[in-house]
Amino acid sequence: MTPVNSYQVIAETLGERYTCSPVNRFIRIRTPYLYPDGEVIDLFLKEQSQVLTDLGETLRWLDMQTLSQSLSNQQDFFLQDIQLTYGIEVYQGMLIVRVQEDLGDAVNRLVQAAISVSNLRCLSQSCQSDYLHNES
Repeated sequence: MTPVNSYQVIAETLGERYTCSPVNRFIRIRTPYLYPDGEVIDLFLKEQSQVLTDLGETLRWLDMQTLSQSLSNQQDFFLQDIQLTYGIEVYQGMLIVRVQEDLGDAVNRLVQAAISVSNLRCLSQSCQSDYLHNES
């Protein structure tokens, strides 16, 4: 694959619902997708290595939604399943995808993984108790 060489080309490739801009050593890809609290999911492409990442935002977001200092066994199991399902890696708290051929495919896989990981908050004790409280 020829390395992606400019954020304008990336924006054209992904379509008008995505915006791209240079940020430090990355190209920020602002997606039209949101975390459950309405925060925009941004992804970051490191051009030289062709690595797409969330820079740790998804797991940080999940951590802020739960009372526990770490993932439960059930959340950890599902996180591993999400990695396999979407072909992503977790590296130093960041969700990453190595861009092979199709940037659009890599973006879709990573954003779907980010949404799935953020939904793991509903496996936390506090979310379950909120849900049960609202059902009564």
